[in-house]
Amino acid sequence: MKIHHVGYLAKNLEKSRNKYVELGFVVERSAKYDEIRKVNIEFLINGDYRVELIEPVDKDSPMYPLLTRYKNTPYHFCYEVDNLDKAITELSDKHYTIMQEPEVAPCIDNDRVVFMYNNSIGIIELVEINA
Repeated sequence: MKIHHVGYLAKNLEKSRNKYVELGFVVERSAKYDEIRKVNIEFLINGDYRVELIEPVDKDSPMYPLLTRYKNTPYHFCYEVDNLDKAITELSDKHYTIMQEPEVAPCIDNDRVVFMYNNSIGIIELVEINA
């Protein structure tokens, strides 16, 4: 599977963006509100590397507890897949568990995503890229 992005929790999206820009990243997709997850999301790129900045908007965001625990930090890799349902089945057979059912990702062209967990590596995200 190809890595689509690294998800990075940000207490303050603007401050985090500015630090990534200092490191040579440029904004690929400007900040957008994801009402499903109650977060602001922005994508930055540097060559072949893409970072997703994720800023919980309030305590009701499912990402807020992670931010309070880990602060500003990378917390997941997202992998591109052609068939989300098939990938879920394959990874489930390899002891990954679904954290929440697949949903659309408003900030990734409404492609379907799922978050999965494995004790040995933590959280991963799968995105079904519709070419």
